[in-house]
Amino acid sequence: MKARLLFLFLCLTWSGWAESFTPYSRDSLKKGDWFTFECVNYYPYVAPGIKEEIPWRAENIRRVIIRATVTDRTDKSISIDYTLDNLYDCHNDQKKQGFYYFDSRYQQDFAFKDSVSGKQILHATYDRKSGKALISDKVNSLYSYSKAYIPFGVRQEGLSTYTEVSVHDSLDLEKLVIPTADDLLTGWKKDVPNFPVPNTRIIEASFPLPPNTEFTCCDFDIDASGDSTIHKKIFIPYPTEYKVGKQTTLLLTPGDSIVQDKKLYTDTHLIRYEGRGNEQNNFQYGYRRFANLYESDIFVFDLKQPEQMEKAFQPRNALFQTVLEKDFGKMDPYWRKVFERTEQYFKGEAILTYYMHATDKEAWHKSGLLNWQAPHFASVNPLIDYAYGLKKANAANYYYFLYRYSIYKKQELKSDNLCLNKQKELTPQEDYLLNKLIFSGFPKYLINRTNLAILMSSKMLCEIQEDYNDFITSCPDTSLTNEVKRVYNKLLPFEIGKKISETGLMITDSLHLKKGSDRKYILLYLSTNSGLPAYELQNALDLKQLLQTEGLTSTVQLELYSKFSSHNAEVVKPFKAIPEKQIQDLNLRELGPVTILMREDGTMLYRKFGYFDTDPILDLVKKDLNREDKSFNDFIKGFKEGVIGALLLAAIIGLIYYFRTKNKQKQELNRRRIRELELRAIRSQMNPHFIFNALSSIQNLINRSANQEANKYLIDFSRLLRKVLATSEKKLVTLSDEIEQLQLYLKLEQLRFPFSYSLTVDENIQPDTIEIPGMLIQPFVENAVKHGIAPRGTGEIIIRLSLQNQLLIIDITDDGPGLDTDANGGFGIRAVTNEFEILKTLYNTEIGVTIENRQEKEAVSGCHVRLSIPL
Repeated sequence: MKARLLFLFLCLTWSGWAESFTPYSRDSLKKGDWFTFECVNYYPYVAPGIKEEIPWRAENIRRVIIRATVTDRTDKSISIDYTLDNLYDCHNDQKKQGFYYFDSRYQQDFAFKDSVSGKQILHATYDRKSGKALISDKVNSLYSYSKAYIPFGVRQEGLSTYTEVSVHDSLDLEKLVIPTADDLLTGWKKDVPNFPVPNTRIIEASFPLPPNTEFTCCDFDIDASGDSTIHKKIFIPYPTEYKVGKQTTLLLTPGDSIVQDKKLYTDTHLIRYEGRGNEQNNFQYGYRRFANLYESDIFVFDLKQPEQMEKAFQPRNALFQTVLEKDFGKMDPYWRKVFERTEQYFKGEAILTYYMHATDKEAWHKSGLLNWQAPHFASVNPLIDYAYGLKKANAANYYYFLYRYSIYKKQELKSDNLCLNKQKELTPQEDYLLNKLIFSGFPKYLINRTNLAILMSSKMLCEIQEDYNDFITSCPDTSLTNEVKRVYNKLLPFEIGKKISETGLMITDSLHLKKGSDRKYILLYLSTNSGLPAYELQNALDLKQLLQTEGLTSTVQLELYSKFSSHNAEVVKPFKAIPEKQIQDLNLRELGPVTILMREDGTMLYRKFGYFDTDPILDLVKKDLNREDKSFNDFIKGFKEGVIGALLLAAIIGLIYYFRTKNKQKQELNRRRIRELELRAIRSQMNPHFIFNALSSIQNLINRSANQEANKYLIDFSRLLRKVLATSEKKLVTLSDEIEQLQLYLKLEQLRFPFSYSLTVDENIQPDTIEIPGMLIQPFVENAVKHGIAPRGTGEIIIRLSLQNQLLIIDITDDGPGLDTDANGGFGIRAVTNEFEILKTLYNTEIGVTIENRQEKEAVSGCHVRLSIPL
């Protein structure tokens, strides 16, 4: 016990493990800075569950979120605009079993009136020295809204047409904001604004906020080497699931300070936490049957009768209550409610799952399990319970329930509606539209996010393009739209008609593709599971036998891969073991296994993400072969019907082709000239932009009367200018010239900001012999200076040039705050992106560019840009 306490003390005091925090004072505020704060009003709590004083609840609370943006800063004053970001209002009805609900994010789903987020409330100007408010420009900020009545339970939640019962309410935002705005800067502490008004606090900002939560734990990555202990101090505004490394997810509440018992894990592989906030984390890792859907006994058995399900749930219910009351009586009420709601959603999902597969449905109705007034249905409210829904994979019972409930409701609608064909499977469009009819608010967008992800994996993107566009434009939750966009972009290279080489899969190097070969086929299957499931092997053997029976063994080449030990290759033929480096490159685990049928030249005819389904393969091969045979037979038949007629037709076609080709060549020549002029125009715009940035650096020296340094750097500038002018008319410049221009530019930028940089060129690169388009790298380096260095006035930029598979790879990283993923970038970025498109047209060369925040893959902040230039 003493050793455990000593380890706890060392972890909490070893600040070297945690990120350093730099306080942000009011003097640090600059134009464009922003922060959001919330003003909370608690209604009397009339429903059972959690106590009134718990601040994280979703019921009986009005939460107003205000965004404050610095619009101007002078030597003497700072101006701040206050706007409404979001209003959430939910309270129980004293007399009826339901609640009144309003959320400005989803107002379009409930026909709320007079509700516009983003409306300005106040414009205030502050004295920089004293922090006192000098001027306050008030606006008419009475915010009127109508709260819809939502009955308790699930059955009614499935209806998007709620009753007309509603209550009208209004909020004087001016009175709410002014007390906070008046004293905002006068009481600014060393790191956060002052909020003297009760129940008001900062929740997000464009600048770092002081950590309020810390943890020390291990990342259970089996591939990791060395010490995997992670210690962090972070700021979180609400209880949240926090992903640590690859395998660990912590449940954190503001103020938590938890430490994992590392010795216990090393000795026994048991996971145990100590410190404030340990209870919910011990629950999720110590009782996995409640925290992991697939570790439950309920889905292990084949429960065909309702009595069997009731019996299976009895020990689970008893253990759940015992654990909560005995071992976790001190658990934060918010997390206790999370687990209680999660368990109810699990029961509801299990009941609906077994009911939909049951043959004796009457017995299930008589059992009462499908009674919509039962606790597992009546005590949950999907419209607001997303606040209590775990998102970790296999523990997201709220998500699983909504998906299962949507299937149940669609079956019910099909059976009740004469217009819906009961025997025919719903089309993707029908499925998507029915989800919009069944749900409202957050559940609607959540379930259609899941629906679209499944459809994109099993169908071509062109089939669901309309639904995809509708979701992206209508969903107000950017976390959901970003997820759908990410899956869409990941699947885009796998569309029918595209080449397998365009997907970026390393495995394609071993397929031995043959150009011009379109009468033989390759069936590629990549299993992302560890080991080889028996059904996948059986499907492959059945397909192999079927191809042999149909005489297509030499026509279809099987390339089937799975993750298993190479010494088992003889046992599991026709499967092959995936090399380790290709397993890392696949990066398809979240999408599941992939089946791809392609011609021997790599043109894809079919793809599906999911289990190994061989049913459509044979028909697709025959259909494609028949298309080829049909064209050939038509030609033979036409030849037999009249050789002379065919020759005459060929002559006519030849003449037409000749004149059309000449015309096309002329058009193509004109088009290329136009594109070259466009390219020259883009570079002519970039050069003044580039030169202006360099001059501004020297101007900064002159303003500071550093004439000697200014003269010195004017020489560097003249060299840079000569380089820019000398290469401006060239289509391609040597890599050595581009590097020299880049170093001169960075040297000039260091006049404004004391940052450091390094530029490394791999030994196997000969800069004097490689030519690339001019001014290609500089805009991205300029972006790193602008967004990574300028906000803080210091930092580091690392540039590395390397060769990989006939590609010149240029990596540009900075350690700044990172980029907004929705931002379009500066002028240089937009110009060079347009240049990429023109170069692709002129030279049939695809220049790749990826821009991502380093926080997504590394434990540091900053931005990483990678350019890929074919040589």
